[in-house]
Amino acid sequence: MAHVMEPSGSILYQNLARTVTLIDIPLSISLSQGTPEYPCTDLLYSDRPVENPHPSIEPRSVKAKQRVQERLPNPLPPFPRDLITQGLAEIRARRPQTFCSERRINQIRLSRHKEDPVPKKTGQLFEESSNQYEIKVPEWGIGAWCEPQGPLILSTTGEKYEIQRASDLINKVTANFSTRPVLVNLGYPGLEYRVPPYSAFMLSKVGQREALHFSKMASKLLPEPTLSAAPGQFDFILLDPPWENRSARRSKSYASRRQANEDPMRVLDKMLGKHIAPDALVACWITNKASVRDAALRAFESWGVELVEEWAWLKVTAHGEPICDLEGSMRRPYETVLIGKAVDVTLDGYEASTSPKSTTKRLIVGVPDLHSRKPCLKEIIEPMMKHRLSYRALEIFARNLTAGWWSWGNEVLKYNWKGYWTAGDIGDDTDCLFEQRDGAVPELETVDDMDQGIA
Repeated sequence: MAHVMEPSGSILYQNLARTVTLIDIPLSISLSQGTPEYPCTDLLYSDRPVENPHPSIEPRSVKAKQRVQERLPNPLPPFPRDLITQGLAEIRARRPQTFCSERRINQIRLSRHKEDPVPKKTGQLFEESSNQYEIKVPEWGIGAWCEPQGPLILSTTGEKYEIQRASDLINKVTANFSTRPVLVNLGYPGLEYRVPPYSAFMLSKVGQREALHFSKMASKLLPEPTLSAAPGQFDFILLDPPWENRSARRSKSYASRRQANEDPMRVLDKMLGKHIAPDALVACWITNKASVRDAALRAFESWGVELVEEWAWLKVTAHGEPICDLEGSMRRPYETVLIGKAVDVTLDGYEASTSPKSTTKRLIVGVPDLHSRKPCLKEIIEPMMKHRLSYRALEIFARNLTAGWWSWGNEVLKYNWKGYWTAGDIGDDTDCLFEQRDGAVPELETVDDMDQGIA
């Protein structure tokens, strides 16, 4: 029987070797918004937990399988099945009923959906419905490049900050260096975004000019060295690049590498290395394509980073079943995170690889939430930091902000919109699932004449 740690925060189960972790995805994001001094107690609206595995889409006949193999690029070898099966058995032995915490559930409807076109300006932003419980999410449109004037430092004395135009946030580093979250209002009722304590972000695409500006601002706003990083450097960098796949092609949020005018990974190849601290960890989400893994490893090499670990986020149902076949040819129930280190030393608190040619495998299990919403890795990565109270972290292609971290991307404020959140008590018992039906959530209509910000 594996030795286990007491559950804490969003980690519902973890063995002492930390090779198997069960994490609650919406809770991981919620808790990442706060600090020990000012914890976040609100809950993130979520999707209903998956109850049953998805129907198989695997080809059945020999000819159909051959056609799939000819059409699809070479996939990566499957993640070790024994680690997956043993890990699930460990978790089931201690959490037999459900693999996730309770969720506040709402139908979250994106305003860009073609089957539900957004009406023109109606004179009001909110439209209440007594029959539906939906959130219509405002969309950001990153306009043409505009030369920023400098960083925007939010008020250190108040809890609210008014911005006249949405474009005032674009292509500019915005920072909240206070001990409390700041609610940023974009000048229209309902367009409020919560910026966590000690956080900074840049709302922009990841392009050449944006990278140069981000680099300049990081050096300017982080002018002092820490115990582990030089000025402008980070101890942990997390990337979730828009790799080309069918899901990315359907999405209109982040342009894939093929769709983008500039390859963001090429852009980062040229600038990111100087912002990586000597003993830093770099984590990169990849797809199950061998070519994507190769591209990520080439980027690691250009930054002086060596692969030391591979993690798999296994997507399971609420009852702990993988959502599809473990070794499917069309899709697999997990996504992989490559973990690199700038210097080959033992990871503090973890059983790291002893050979630079081998990698430690770890399994993260979680019930999927909204499409493309990944678990926040903050609670998992912090034990690996040598200086947990002073480390610096950066997330690139982020979809939400994180307390104490820097974030960069053109969806960086997505899940910090106030409409995604509801008042709650994270400390409540979280063993049962329930659906929130306490009243209608107002639908947020977008306004077509807002200054190049909301589309």
